[in-house]
Amino acid sequence: MTDHRDSPWDAGAGDAARTGARGRRGGRIATASALALCAMLAPQGAAAQDATGPAGGGSAEACAGFTAAMPDYPDLTFTTSHVDAGRARCLIEGSFERRSGVGGDYALGFALALPDDWNGRFLYQGGGGLNGTVRPPEGAAAAGETSAVDRGFAVVSSDSGHQGAVFDPSFQADQIAALNFAQESVPKVTALALKLVEGYYDAAPDYTYFDGCSTGGREAMQAAQRTPLLFDGVLAGAPALRTDHSNTALAAKAIAMNRLAPEAADGSPDRAAVFDGAERQAILDGLLAACDGLDGNRDGMIFAPDACDFDPAVLACEAGEEGACLNVGQVGLVRTMFAPTESSTGRQIYPGYPMDTGVMDMPEGAAPGLFRFDAESNRQAGNTDTESSVDDLVAQSITPGPQQWLINADRWTNLSSFSGNGSKLMLYHGLSDPWFSAWDTRDYYLRLDAAAEGGARDFAALYLVPGMAHCRGGSAGLDRFDMLTPLMAWVEKGTPPEAVTATGAAFEGRERPLCRYPQHAVYDGSGDPQAVESYSCAD
Repeated sequence: MTDHRDSPWDAGAGDAARTGARGRRGGRIATASALALCAMLAPQGAAAQDATGPAGGGSAEACAGFTAAMPDYPDLTFTTSHVDAGRARCLIEGSFERRSGVGGDYALGFALALPDDWNGRFLYQGGGGLNGTVRPPEGAAAAGETSAVDRGFAVVSSDSGHQGAVFDPSFQADQIAALNFAQESVPKVTALALKLVEGYYDAAPDYTYFDGCSTGGREAMQAAQRTPLLFDGVLAGAPALRTDHSNTALAAKAIAMNRLAPEAADGSPDRAAVFDGAERQAILDGLLAACDGLDGNRDGMIFAPDACDFDPAVLACEAGEEGACLNVGQVGLVRTMFAPTESSTGRQIYPGYPMDTGVMDMPEGAAPGLFRFDAESNRQAGNTDTESSVDDLVAQSITPGPQQWLINADRWTNLSSFSGNGSKLMLYHGLSDPWFSAWDTRDYYLRLDAAAEGGARDFAALYLVPGMAHCRGGSAGLDRFDMLTPLMAWVEKGTPPEAVTATGAAFEGRERPLCRYPQHAVYDGSGDPQAVESYSCAD
């Protein structure tokens, strides 16, 4: 490992690097607006860089000897180490913008992987939760069996400007840290990383990409919305579009369950007793009975979610009936769990949740299903409220949140500059995601299409993933798929994406096509029902 402390960095971090990269992408010429954007995002100063590195390639020796002189990053420190596992790469780990602020010291931490055999592409790997940690730069989300770095991408990741536990919000008391998390860290880190890439390889990237899920999906959406000339291709999974609204919806559903729950020994609602195991299974079985066959194949998965209309009243107990049936309160609660969250005036606060197979899941090390507010790992586990109304929750969590409004990525649908630049957006969302409803992502896509006067399909694609939980997993989900390859083909060759093949540990040997919304997979009625070739995409 080589230590490069207080390495001076050259100015124009976005200007020269991003403009140079733009000139390479498909022969496109950087426009005046692109130059203006780069200048706005980049530190100002001299445009030339003084760097030593390999000309177009890398090695352990080149990695150890990599240096640069960039005066407008005077506080940058970094180390280099050569990683031989997988695709050999130079790993640069460092920080810049170090300062003292409210509650402690801050810095923008980052890690940049530079493959020895570089393919001329750059990818920003989005974060997760409230960030606070620099994750290994791999670019693995929705990339199938081969991560971006193992394909030869230069990949950067960041902690977004603060250090802390994944859900520790204390950094938000500091103005710059809050701004960095909300929107500033991605363009800042990208500007620096592009200069590093160009300095190391003596060449700017041909194409730039963003890939993230959850918070990373929210960052991806913001990249397309707020820095529309920065990335050629954006892959956004399960985006945290508006966590104030989604958290309000989940709190309201937890309170609805609390009201039906018997009192535990400590006086709190015993949510585990609201449904017993047989009743949970009856709900899941009823859901599958109503919706599993809509795609022509009863296989334990729901591929036509828009058409799924499960009425829990079919499970209501008859007079004197015992066993796996639901009482009136339970039937009402099931409806509430799937329904939109609305204020007392009927204003929708958050859309409903899809009727999907993972609602009763209790996975280890992952978010429990939508109905499992009894799980200790549920982020509503401490919510014992039985009194608050949706209006109360809105007043507590949404109305006083101007900082959150800057974080949210649900409102801006004008992507005219992004699409006009030839950039492409692919979105995906698990239908069993218990945190962020796939219907919120679907609704954004529909509003995006309306804003584009029905033309969103030319630059944006949405994929809904049956059974998949938050970004991955799901007891009946196929969560392994490669959307990076079709995104590259769309950006670089103009080939629009169609169906994407999905597999997963839940059903070994099973393949299904994930179709571009609004289409969904339909069994052709013949052929191997496990093979992707036996399915078509239909409305």
